[in-house]
This record gives sequence, C-alpha cells and structure tokens, in this order.
Amino acid sequence: MRICMLSSLHPADDVRIVEKEARALIAAGHEVSVVARPPAPGEAGGIVFKLIDLPAVSRWKRPWVMGRAALALARSSRPDVVQFHDPELIFAALALRKGSCRVIYDVHEDVPADIRSKRWIPSLLRPLVALLAGTVERLTARRFDAIVAATPVIAERFRGYGARVVLVRNSVKPAEFAQESMPARRGRQATYVGRISFDRGLVEMVEACRAAGLPLVLAGNIGTEEKAWLEHHGEGAEWRGRLDRSGVARLLRESSVGICLLHPEPNYLHALPTKLFEYMAAGLPVVTSDLPVSRAIVEQAGCGVVVAHGDSQALKEALSLLTGDCTQARAMGLCGRAAASRLYNWEHDAARLIELYEHLSPRARAG
Repeated sequence: MRICMLSSLHPADDVRIVEKEARALIAAGHEVSVVARPPAPGEAGGIVFKLIDLPAVSRWKRPWVMGRAALALARSSRPDVVQFHDPELIFAALALRKGSCRVIYDVHEDVPADIRSKRWIPSLLRPLVALLAGTVERLTARRFDAIVAATPVIAERFRGYGARVVLVRNSVKPAEFAQESMPARRGRQATYVGRISFDRGLVEMVEACRAAGLPLVLAGNIGTEEKAWLEHHGEGAEWRGRLDRSGVARLLRESSVGICLLHPEPNYLHALPTKLFEYMAAGLPVVTSDLPVSRAIVEQAGCGVVVAHGDSQALKEALSLLTGDCTQARAMGLCGRAAASRLYNWEHDAARLIELYEHLSPRARAG
C-alpha cells in the first residue's frame, strides 16, 4: 500500500513517526512518504520526504496555514492510507476521509490533559480549550479507520468513544543501544535525553547534580527561556543540542545514570517516557520522579530509584548512590536492560502496527 505519514508539527526526522513507524512499514513492504517539517534525516532508507518548508507562524494560525500545506502535500502522494499525527490536523484529515483514502489518527499525547498544562494559553481559558479539544476528538474518533494510541490511557479513552484502537507505544529498539557487554566502569556523569523544559525537571536536575558534585549532560531541544536560564544558572551542566540516534547511544554509553524528572502535570501522570526505556536499554540505572507509570516501570524492573517531586535531598542522595555504588548501579542497569528487551521492545509494537495495515489492505477488505 501507499502510506503517507502526515504532520504539520513534528520534524521529518521525528523518532516515532520516521525511525520507528515509517521504517517498520517500509520493512513490511509498503511504500511510505512522510509529510512533515524540516529537517529530514540524512538516510532516507526508501522513504519519500515532502517537507512543509514555510516560515514560522503563530500557534493560533498554525493549524490553518500549516494544515493547508500539509493537506496539499499529502494529496500529491496519492496515498491509500494517511496516518496523521497532530490533533490540529483533524479537520484536514476528515477532508481526506471523504475520498477513497483511509485515515488513521496517531495520538501521541492525551490532548485535553496536555492543554491544561500549556502556559501559553491563558489559565482561565485552558479548561474550556481542553473541553473543546476533547469534544472534537470524541465526535470524530469513529469517523477514522483506526486510532493508534501511544499509551494505554489514551487507548482506553478512545475505546470509550467507540473507535477501533491499536496500542503502539513509544517503546525502544534495543539494537540501537546494543553492546557486547556492560562497561566495567562508566564515566561519572548524569544524563538527560529529550525535550528540555522546566516542567520536565530542568532546574531540579541541574541543582541536584551540582549538590552531588556530578556533571550533567543534557541532549535535546530546548526552549528560549530554558536556554537563557541554563546559561545563567547551569554551572556543571553541559547542553549538547539535539543528537541523532547514534549520538544518543554514545552519550548513554559514557554516562553513569539517566534522569527523568517529569513534574506531576496532567499529561505526564500516565505517560510512558521514552527516555526511561532508552536509559534501560543502554544499561543505565535511572532516577525518576514519583509518577504512577514511571514508578511502576522502575519498580517492576528493579532498575533505579524513585524520588518524590520536590524532595531535593532524596534526589541528591539517589544520584550519589548510583554513581558511588558501582555494584548496585551495575545490577540495576542489567535489570533495566533485560526489562527493556522483554517488555518495552519496539518489535512488539511494530508488529501491532503492521497487523493493522494488513487489516486495512484492499485484499483484506475484499476477503
């Protein structure tokens, strides 16, 4: 089948959209194009990229300006199936659905919960905007051929709307972090990989690592305010920018502990943090905030320490423990790596995605 991965928000080198889903579908024999914002990855690997190369616009104008451009590029691919990845494209996707094209909504975030944490929306308006967004998703969910949900909580919500739902988590490719054996000794540094923001624990990470005398390396996109704060208050921390997959693997190999300190925001409470799975696959012990899903993952695997949000002393002690006790840290790293391969392996989620497309194929429908 000809498949178009469609996004007006994500870049064309997005890990979930391209490195996981698109490449899995290519490997299964489908033709895949990706419509998204620059940049594209250096290695196309059989994927056709069509970039939405337009000047930046305000958040309020983006759904209309970027949506129109994305819709035109998607149609030019003449796809059998469009899998779109942004809630702002719902109405554009409905326009595609009117033709012979089949449409899948890939839901990365719990959108209503996420809106309640958006600082750029006036606080008094957030509940109303969240309600409207949830209503749009509820009223349109059954009009799409399937919903691909990134977390069990999202999947359950859309099943309640009567939609056909497939759970495809942001799990990990263990091979990306494979090494013949665990390093006998790692560099004494903490690391964080992912979008860098205040609500993802930037201040807490920097201050705790400084208190523990531990260098901190950050990798990922960073906002303007966060970058300014880091330049003025980030002594002992190094920001390496956004790394490619091999760069992430190298960074994790040279580090001794991975940090994931999401704040108890509505959208994070039941999130499946990809960075946790990557730390685990790389054999790193982890320190994570005490959120329900993160706690369950770490405690089930026995791969790290959970600390209460705001407990700076416990955070410092956890970091000191995992960088000072090599035996315990190594054991936790081994447990994490085993759990990542067994429970959070992308192969399992890729299989569910490929099975969905098999059900949508013309041959399956004819049968």
